[in-house]
Amino acid sequence: MPKSKRNKVISLSKTTKKGFELKKNIVSQVQKCCDEYATLYLFSVENVRNQKVKEVREKWRTSRFFFGKNKVMALGLGKTKEEEYKENLHEVTKRLKGDVGLMFTNEPSEVVEKWFNDFSQDDFARSGNKATETVILPEGELDVNTFQHSMEPSLRALGLPTTLKKGIIHLTQEYKVCTEGDVLTPEQCRILKLFSYTLVQFHIVLKCVWHSNGKFSEYENKAD
Repeated sequence: MPKSKRNKVISLSKTTKKGFELKKNIVSQVQKCCDEYATLYLFSVENVRNQKVKEVREKWRTSRFFFGKNKVMALGLGKTKEEEYKENLHEVTKRLKGDVGLMFTNEPSEVVEKWFNDFSQDDFARSGNKATETVILPEGELDVNTFQHSMEPSLRALGLPTTLKKGIIHLTQEYKVCTEGDVLTPEQCRILKLFSYTLVQFHIVLKCVWHSNGKFSEYENKAD
């Protein structure tokens, strides 16, 4: 039997009293989950959206998620082999970088892996994303159900060549919104959303898995 690693003093210095209590609670909850759940997954998120993360949590109600506050989660797991809360948890800690989170679950591994491998949702790009395709708006009138005449000044302010004809907005010429590979500006993202172009995908990639018996393994061929 490995020696107990639970009676470790964890430093939560350089924080306010309120912040200290919050961090202490997260550390406690992470360690409690290590005791109560059979499996821990570390996942990364592509194109983070709070609402979509919430939907994933709803789907896996019997599981427990921690997202954000990587340094605090690392304190709960243990940063080194000597400090880890349970055997091999420091391997998970080493990979707590960027937009990643923890999922504790008792669901079978094959069920978890299949669901996350199959899961993705189209979404609207945000400023700083790269355009995955070239988008060109054709000359002509716009759908009156989507673009009411009162929107014409706003569209013009975004750089679109618009005019009003009998209360209907028209593009006076073809307009290129973006070229594939462009780093998108806020104005381009606004136009893409108005015209319902979803150029990014929200998806979650499983990076590694830890089992309560101490077994750890990393998933291969997963994009960062």
